[in-house]
Amino acid sequence: MSHPLLERHLERQAVKPLYLFYGDEEFLMHRALLRLEASLTDRAGEPPSKVVRDAQEVELPEFLAESRAATLWGPGQLLILRRVDTYPAPLLKAITGYLDHPAPRAWIVLLAENLKAREVEKHAVWGRLSREEAALGFYRLREGELYQWLTREARQLGKNLTLAAAQRLVEMVGNNLAELSQELEKLALFAGPENTLAPALVTQLASHSRTYNIFALVDALGTPGFHQRLTSLGHLLDLGEAPAKILGMLARQVRILIRAKEGVGANPAELASRLKVPPYKVKSLAQQAARFSDAALKRHLAMLHRVDFQLKTSTGSPRLWLEWALIKMGPG
Repeated sequence: MSHPLLERHLERQAVKPLYLFYGDEEFLMHRALLRLEASLTDRAGEPPSKVVRDAQEVELPEFLAESRAATLWGPGQLLILRRVDTYPAPLLKAITGYLDHPAPRAWIVLLAENLKAREVEKHAVWGRLSREEAALGFYRLREGELYQWLTREARQLGKNLTLAAAQRLVEMVGNNLAELSQELEKLALFAGPENTLAPALVTQLASHSRTYNIFALVDALGTPGFHQRLTSLGHLLDLGEAPAKILGMLARQVRILIRAKEGVGANPAELASRLKVPPYKVKSLAQQAARFSDAALKRHLAMLHRVDFQLKTSTGSPRLWLEWALIKMGPG
């Protein structure tokens, strides 16, 4: 399933000549693009000629003109333009002209990851596309939607994912759909002939995942003692995770904790938006931030900057530098 409107158009063989894909969920947007391309390929018997451009490198009228370069035979063209929302408003009028006289054997997809639904509805050009069912929104899934999405994905893999297992998977991997999809595919293979994917199976497999161990490491910040932090670090390094990426995730978590302390007392939904995390993570972040004083978090951030400098300039062991930092990052 890509997007309900796109699936309906494909089923009825009524694909629009031009689509706007907008919203902040890149994974679903990319999947819809693949679905459209696959459908056009099935229909023609061969893949369409694909053109992918960026708004920073081509003027909009020039890009639209490329759609008319298709030959009279062959599978036609699929043209994709990224960051279309960066064009000045006057330039977007070219889209209206194109919609009135579209190229006969070309399909255009305009991508706008920063557009919001209310902006689309109020905009002259985007609003027309919306009314014509050609503006498709792809949004980050809320917690309940995430579990439903995982259940549907598992069903397509021939498996039954229980609600408890879906919750465990999100808890251990996070809400990144690309990573969740990847872990779910591994889980289905790992389960073999077993039809039901249960929480215990999720835990067993996720413990060998880089994604899970990154989350386990940052969640261990501020716990008494340093054994759990060093164990998580060891798992990550053994799985081949780059020390620089681990350091970056640690620094990101400390910055989030600093902002979480600053937002104590704020509305949870507002704080989630401010921290750029899913709402269900707010409570655990607040609990984690409470283990540290403001001064301690700032010291930890300065220490991580020092480790970053050492990793880039010294010949010392990256593992030892990371272990030294994690030993220091206890509660206080």
